[in-house]
Amino acid sequence: MERRELLKLAKRVLSLPTAPYHEHAVRAFVIAYCHELGLPVELDRAGNVIARYRHDRGKSPLIFAAHMDHPGFESLGANRAEFLGGVPRGMFDDAHVRFFTDGKIVRARVEHVDDTAWPKRKLVELKGGGGLRRGDFGTWDVPTFRVTTGKLYAAAIDDVLSVVVVLATLTEARRRKLKAHVWGVFTRAEEVGFHGAVELARSGKIPLSALVISMEMSRERSWARIGDGPVVRVGDRMTVFDPLATMFLQKVAKDCGIRAQRCLMDGGSCEASAFAAFGYRTGGLCLPLGNYHNIGPTGRPRAEYVSVSDLEDLLRLTVAVAKQWRNFGGTANHLRGWVDQIRRHAPRELRLDPTADSALGSRCGGGPR
Repeated sequence: MERRELLKLAKRVLSLPTAPYHEHAVRAFVIAYCHELGLPVELDRAGNVIARYRHDRGKSPLIFAAHMDHPGFESLGANRAEFLGGVPRGMFDDAHVRFFTDGKIVRARVEHVDDTAWPKRKLVELKGGGGLRRGDFGTWDVPTFRVTTGKLYAAAIDDVLSVVVVLATLTEARRRKLKAHVWGVFTRAEEVGFHGAVELARSGKIPLSALVISMEMSRERSWARIGDGPVVRVGDRMTVFDPLATMFLQKVAKDCGIRAQRCLMDGGSCEASAFAAFGYRTGGLCLPLGNYHNIGPTGRPRAEYVSVSDLEDLLRLTVAVAKQWRNFGGTANHLRGWVDQIRRHAPRELRLDPTADSALGSRCGGGPR
């Protein structure tokens, strides 16, 4: 997919409002887009979307999972709202918010934070916001989509841009008629406790033989810089991911000449950990993200941003991974060969003692002292 087409798709999706429990606009776009591709689409009872591409018989699916929500506000009525997601307390002082109600935008300002409930609940009082109803949702009032100086800026990149990448991957698989079995999984309410992913994992709709790749936009770290390429994510704040999955992703990037970083991205937790908790083999791909969760350099709300070239390389990598998925079974042999190659460069073989397999006694370090 050329840059112009990719950015056009990104603008369409990133311009849609979203928040935890309020992903309906993004979800409707995903369903319509996948139908246009001619892919079968399933909506589960939690409101997650599963789109399936299959042009390879007898193969377990490769899952690209992305969540459709981004931290945001939910109106409680009477000029009160609750923020859903993780941000520091200082973000709210005199901050501006835009709410979405009946297709209209209503602007308000945070006047007071209920510190007695913090941090379990982030409750605020608003000034303005006339006409808001209980259940309306909102986002920080920051600039929307724009591309400048090689960077893409938007109000909600995490994790809606991953939705874009998964849709673009399915598009390329369809166009190229890749011999692959790939699912796009789009989940809800990740920012407030992995609700969609957990429901999907519990349901058994994804075979345990699948490989689940969590697609994310993750806080830039000093060892994972914006502009240095997409990241093969070794783990997150909670866990490390499957080593064979990580090696597979890294090998595909190397074999295809796609620049990629290999890093532990511990700035937050992602759905790979949620799926792993239910017995799934998981891996992770992400882009380093600036102004993560809209937290600007001074702690004030700002648009998030990523590198456009990183985005293009991430799509190249996901398409290559889909194409190479059939070779995943050889990853263990590749790892063994890599270890054997290192061993062969040793100055000499280790001398083995054929009598050493005898029992040493019940105490550590040998028999009686």
